[in-house]
Amino acid sequence: MKKASCFFQLSNQRSYSVSAQRFAEGIGVAILLMTGVAATAQNAIVQAPAADTHLTAPDGYTLHESVDLGGHIANVTGSEAMYSTLVNIQSGPRVLGEALELRAIPGTKNSLVDSLSAFSSGFGGDPNNFAKLNFHKGKLYEFSGMFRRHREYFDYDLLANPNLPSGLSIPIGSSIAPTGSLAWPQVEQSPFLFNTVRRMTDTSLTIFPISKVTFRAGYSQNVMEGPSLSPGESVGMYDALLQEYQRNSSDDFVGEIDWKPVRDTWLTFEEEVDHIKIDSSFTLAPGSFLAQEADGTPVALGNWDGFKPYGIGACNTSSMGSGYTNAATYTILSPPQTPGGKPIINPACSVATSYLRSQPTRILYPTEIFRFQSSSIRNVSMNGDVRYTDANMNLPNYYENFQGLDGAIRSTTYTGSASAKRKVTAVDYGIVWDASTKVRFSEQVDYSNVQQPGTANISKGITASTPTTAGNETINYAGALTPGSVSFEGSSNGVPLPDFFGRRDLTNDLTATWDSWSRTTFSLTWRYRLHTIGQGIPHDTPLPVGEDTDGTVTIHENGAVFNVTVRPRTHWDINGSVETLYADNAFTPVSPRETQHYRVHTMYRPKPWVTLSGVFNDLERHNNTNNNQAGVAAGDATYAGPISHVDRSRLVSVGAQLLPNERYGFDLNYGYSDVYASTNICYDAQASSAFPGAASPTGTACPGATVRGTTYYEFGPVKDFMSAPTQYGSVAFNYSPITSIHSSIGYTISAVNGSRFFNDARDVNGSLVSTYQSPEVSLAWTVHKGWIWKAQYRFYGYGEGGSSGAPFCSTSNPTPASPAPVVPCNSPTLAGLQTGLTLSPAGETAPRNFHANNLTLGMHYEF
Repeated sequence: MKKASCFFQLSNQRSYSVSAQRFAEGIGVAILLMTGVAATAQNAIVQAPAADTHLTAPDGYTLHESVDLGGHIANVTGSEAMYSTLVNIQSGPRVLGEALELRAIPGTKNSLVDSLSAFSSGFGGDPNNFAKLNFHKGKLYEFSGMFRRHREYFDYDLLANPNLPSGLSIPIGSSIAPTGSLAWPQVEQSPFLFNTVRRMTDTSLTIFPISKVTFRAGYSQNVMEGPSLSPGESVGMYDALLQEYQRNSSDDFVGEIDWKPVRDTWLTFEEEVDHIKIDSSFTLAPGSFLAQEADGTPVALGNWDGFKPYGIGACNTSSMGSGYTNAATYTILSPPQTPGGKPIINPACSVATSYLRSQPTRILYPTEIFRFQSSSIRNVSMNGDVRYTDANMNLPNYYENFQGLDGAIRSTTYTGSASAKRKVTAVDYGIVWDASTKVRFSEQVDYSNVQQPGTANISKGITASTPTTAGNETINYAGALTPGSVSFEGSSNGVPLPDFFGRRDLTNDLTATWDSWSRTTFSLTWRYRLHTIGQGIPHDTPLPVGEDTDGTVTIHENGAVFNVTVRPRTHWDINGSVETLYADNAFTPVSPRETQHYRVHTMYRPKPWVTLSGVFNDLERHNNTNNNQAGVAAGDATYAGPISHVDRSRLVSVGAQLLPNERYGFDLNYGYSDVYASTNICYDAQASSAFPGAASPTGTACPGATVRGTTYYEFGPVKDFMSAPTQYGSVAFNYSPITSIHSSIGYTISAVNGSRFFNDARDVNGSLVSTYQSPEVSLAWTVHKGWIWKAQYRFYGYGEGGSSGAPFCSTSNPTPASPAPVVPCNSPTLAGLQTGLTLSPAGETAPRNFHANNLTLGMHYEF
């Protein structure tokens, strides 16, 4: 598979066995080494070491320690990027686990701690590892600390891929008689590729944990950093694929006082302070530099996602000199001066030589919280909290710089700053009244008010342009430059631009509960919600008809929730609920106005060693309004709706656990989920005989298509949908023939057979039609008390396939008078054209299927 850059690879995370021979050799070496370690450990058990080599506990304490040492042997065939995305277990030695427990012997006085425990796992190269430390001293204090490290590699290459076909190129030499060509690279990694590491530290100290007054302090840090790609940014004349280095962190401080003034009443004051730092920066992705200037400076060309790689329209023909004679004869690229070098770009053609964007952001987020809970009043229990936040967000130094040639512009720099405040007031209150032994009433009220005003002040773009005289608009022009200016989006010519976002939410749940008899409980809840969302300036009056900013949107929701809990038998529980909700407005076209939620859960234990369970969960949401009703009301548009938005999530699962004795047991689970969403949409289409575009899923021409411009036209309305029915299954069998042998065998599989609407005829279903499976075998052998050998083999298999792509295609643009004719995408009339039906399941990018054999060997030793 092609890589974007070695920048995205770390050797200890992306190293793979290259053959079955090395795989077998690695297993042999690991077993040999571990056998030697085991032999040494066995001698240490049989022959007691000298007294001064014993690991001894401090006076008055007992000490117990254990360690799990071993490693992984991984062999991968197929897509290494997809394996790292889903699994990322690599070969190498590991500290599989460590544990330490220190306990004071009863009666020990003046001890520093009563109990101390420490645990860790995964160090040495696993994508997830952690270390945890806990200790306490009676009624005096409790301490807890944890460190976690998580590496996440992601490269699902079909996500946001432009589907560039192979064979695109730029002529090198004369356009009439080129001497060669520069291949326009296919995008074979996700434009959202990232390889980030997250390090999380959490600490908490409680003083006087069971006293009338308790103090707690805590500190947490979360650091996320690593490289990634970021698509779709305009750099100079073209869209560019950027390389982003992410370095974001947060430091969170907590101080809390708990006071228990009377029995069953608890008052708490808490102060939280969060400090967030965002220090990501953007540069051009290394793979963008396809050519060079005459002096050897690398340059980035054209649109990274363009079907037309580069043309004469990117050049100032009056400044090309001998490279341009007429409309049919020109030279954009010249052969490289050294073998294997990059071709040389004509200096009058637009390129990017460098780009940098830095936007360091700081957020200080203090929050005061007052909580209470009480059941001191007979038959009444209450709880609630009040929260207030006054946060400051600051972008003190925005900087963006482009160097290269953009028509006549040689460089562009934007600088400036932005700031915002976030004020949040929130109140929650709940009360429960036991009116009788069988009837209860409760009410829960939640309120929040968020206001976020802000101002951006970005200076005008400072540009340097070559003189307008023809012949001087080149990147190597050395004469005087004429300064100029351009406007920055949203903050024209450096004028401060204020803005506002605000939201008020109120929820009130009123519930009545009835224990009708000893095995049945009914409850009914009336739910009311009020949302008021304001954007822009002004933001305290209703949104004007036909506008989408500078006003407020109000939404009222009313609904009910009915719950039933039944216990037909002593060991059989069934509970379920039905929720319905209706809103009189929607903030976005896909926000629900109608909601239904159905849920049933049951658990049955016919025998002490048998547990059966089942779950049904169905969430249905709809919005059938017209998507441009405000424009219609204003008289400036005709209806293009209704939206007919539908989304649902249905889940059915059953499970069984059978543990008849200590020697063997079974665990079986099956689940089916159906995630579906559909919305009527319009979309732009630009079809051509070379690259067909998708048409209506029904195969009929789109009636009433309207012109959006001279080139692009609007298909619509069509049904945009996504369906992902998924089946999941797992089975496990544990068997211990003797007390010293424990074994297990299991298998898991997840299979998706979905589909979706395609407005790109080259796109494919990808993971919507895929299977991910993993059989597993493990064995543990207790050689001696405190000494256990462990081995685990696991297979990972991921594959995509099945029919894919748009069913119907068009090779012409629609017009109001002539809707676009459509034909099946695998029709003989489209012979030779690439569509989702004629391509492989991978589409226009690298295949994502992989198989992996992973063996983990380890030794558990207690001392």
